[in-house]
Amino acid sequence: MIPVKPRTLLGAHLYTQIVVPLLLASILIGVAASVVAVYALRSLTNQWVAQVAESTTSNFVERIDQYADQMRRSVSVAAENPRMRAALDEGSLPALQAEIGPSTVSLDYDNAMILDASGTVVAATGLSGIRADTKPFSSEVTERAVTARFAFSTFTNIGNLHVLAAFRPVQSDTGTRYTLVVTQVITDRFLTALAGSVGSAYAVYGPAKNLEATHVSKRVLPQERAALLGALASKDSQVTTAVRTAGSSDPGAARLRIDGNSYQVRAEEMRLTNGATEVPGELGGYVVGIVSQDVSDQAARTTINLIMLWSVVAVIALAVLGGWVARSVSAPLIELAEGARRIADGDFTTKVSVAGSNEVATLASSFNDMTESLRERSESLTKKVLELATLYEMSRALGSTLDMDDLLGSVLDSALRIFDLGLGYVTLREKDTSELTIRAARGGDHDATTAIRSSMSEWVVREGRPLIFNPDPAAGADRIDVVTGAKAALCVPLVSAEGTIGSITIGSNDPTYRFNSDDVRLLSTIANHVTIAIGNIELFTTLQEAYLATVRSLAAAVDAKDTYTRGHSDRVAGYATLIAERMGLAHEQRTALEMAAYLHDIGKIGVKEEILLKPGMLTADEMDQMRHHPLIGANILKPVAFPWAITPVVRHHHEHYDGSGYPAGLTGEEIPLLARILTAADSYEAMTADRPYRAGRLSAEAITEMRRCAGSQFDPRVVEVLAEIVEELERTGDGLLSETVDAVAPDEARAIFSAIMDGVFSSFRRLGGPRLASNVETEVDSSMRAGGMPFRLARGRVTFIEDASPVTALEIEQMRTALAEMDAVMGRVSGTTLVEHFYADAYDGLSARMRHLAGVLHFREPLR
Repeated sequence: MIPVKPRTLLGAHLYTQIVVPLLLASILIGVAASVVAVYALRSLTNQWVAQVAESTTSNFVERIDQYADQMRRSVSVAAENPRMRAALDEGSLPALQAEIGPSTVSLDYDNAMILDASGTVVAATGLSGIRADTKPFSSEVTERAVTARFAFSTFTNIGNLHVLAAFRPVQSDTGTRYTLVVTQVITDRFLTALAGSVGSAYAVYGPAKNLEATHVSKRVLPQERAALLGALASKDSQVTTAVRTAGSSDPGAARLRIDGNSYQVRAEEMRLTNGATEVPGELGGYVVGIVSQDVSDQAARTTINLIMLWSVVAVIALAVLGGWVARSVSAPLIELAEGARRIADGDFTTKVSVAGSNEVATLASSFNDMTESLRERSESLTKKVLELATLYEMSRALGSTLDMDDLLGSVLDSALRIFDLGLGYVTLREKDTSELTIRAARGGDHDATTAIRSSMSEWVVREGRPLIFNPDPAAGADRIDVVTGAKAALCVPLVSAEGTIGSITIGSNDPTYRFNSDDVRLLSTIANHVTIAIGNIELFTTLQEAYLATVRSLAAAVDAKDTYTRGHSDRVAGYATLIAERMGLAHEQRTALEMAAYLHDIGKIGVKEEILLKPGMLTADEMDQMRHHPLIGANILKPVAFPWAITPVVRHHHEHYDGSGYPAGLTGEEIPLLARILTAADSYEAMTADRPYRAGRLSAEAITEMRRCAGSQFDPRVVEVLAEIVEELERTGDGLLSETVDAVAPDEARAIFSAIMDGVFSSFRRLGGPRLASNVETEVDSSMRAGGMPFRLARGRVTFIEDASPVTALEIEQMRTALAEMDAVMGRVSGTTLVEHFYADAYDGLSARMRHLAGVLHFREPLR
């Protein structure tokens, strides 16, 4: 399972995980404190303004009551005036007018009057419109006035004027009862005189809640004054709402906002106390006080700004403090985390340094101890892991290739990689000659042919035991391994059931390098795997050779039945192989195609000989029998466990691209690709080969015909590839290239000669055994030396003395002579018939081009 690092919103660093929450908490606390402060201040300021409005309105109502009390005292003093009594006794209206007039002016009242017992005005002064012989007051007020025993005050109406009136009974000397009345009209001027400088505005509403008088402070701006007066006069404003809700026990309150300014509105009833001698009078109306909140709002804003400023300062201070604390805590932890990361990356030399004597410093010391322990264990584990990895790589190599040289090279590379060395080689013992040969080598500059005879490998293979070469540094650099030039080396044998078959050697140019017993054990394990792999490859090679021999025998059996088509399968295999190589098919596909080409007509074994050997055209019935041969061939091959998919190719090699073929009538891509290639190669060979009833066509005519049938009988792509091959080559009677010896490259000529000689001699050695093969080799090599030929035969292989110069006609002739000499020697020992088989085996191992060039060079070919 792959570990997944947890992710957080605060990142992966401890510093940010400490500072960010602290900063967020500080900000939240500051914001919360600011919100609470704002809310509290708002509440306090609103409460304070409401209290101011309440106090202002209550004070104003109290002033009105005091003013009424003053009016009662004034009217009482005036009633005790002897001159007024005398005037009343005399009944002199002018005299009464003269007495009450000065009182009105001196007391600054709007009106003074004397009422008789019926409430009729006897004398009056002040307000115009109040004349003698009239009753200015309502019957309720008049009745109260004429029956009162003491002075009292009340609100009443005189006409359409709302007035504050004070009544005082007056008794003349004659016993006649009169009432002295002074009145004050509730006007704007009266309110202004009474209000003073407290509050923004006042208003008096009558008992019917109609506006009677208003007062606006001089401090209010003209525009604001007009807005306040409009709000006081409006029947739909918050002021009238407060008036409507005002009661004796619950004054009315409201908030008023005008042009961005806020006001507290307070409405209270006006009820006069009339001193302590009487019950308060009836409702006289309502007093409304309006107080501005500007000052309180400004104070609140200032306070809020100060609170927010100090909150920001506190947040910054907490953040700085938190950062310092977090840095003090996280810095050593970050260093520890970085050290842990480097350890996770494989750096076990990591050390951390943390100053102090706290828990973190103790943790750092323990961390360093743990790192040292991990380093020691890691070195041991790394070596074990490399050993396992090497064994795993070798296991993959064993299953991925069957080529001996590739396998040994891969194993040697793995061994050098695990030991971290650059020098090494693998030797194998030749079965025929028992001599050691180097099959894979890395590094070094040496002559392997001569050095192997005195190397460590030769001793290890002979003794069957490992050998360590750790030279003494004091001895200098003279004692080195002769093959690799290593100053220190280790060699282990490759031991199989048949004995020691080779060795693996590794070395170092460092004279201080030392191999130990663990190295011997590991390299011996590798050697065991190599031995098993070599046995598997040899087993597979033997099995493959057996398959090839079987295939060739079956093909020869088919050709032997039809003398007219003898060699047909060989030529079809050559053309098919050329097409497959040109199309870039894999090696396994090319091998399967070649085998299928050899066996494609094996089904003709089940066809009557009179049909196969008929010189003329076949009848419809005979053609039907002939068309059965692909199925017969497939059924013959089906039980055989070939390592290649041959059967489908044989079954469908007579299918046509348009579906008109047989036996299944497949079309297009339904036909296996190898079968389509085999169809084209088979048809081309059949058209160009001679038959008893017709002569073969020229290659150009055959290609023209095949192009005409491309898309119907043949795969167009395969036809074009075949046409390219044919156009590049000038076809001969047997379908091979017509080239001159001069056109053959030197490397090709020598490679073909070596392959034929090695192949023939290898087949002879398998049949005649090592001793007889050694005798033949000695005789043939002696003949080469005696003839001054530029090549030798040793240990079953041909080696050239000089292979850099161009091939001359003389050298080609010498190659032919050497082949003839080998024919003669082997013919004397084993017979001519077997020699033909040896050549057949050798030629089967060549590619189509190499077989063609062998014919161009007139090298020995097997009889077909």
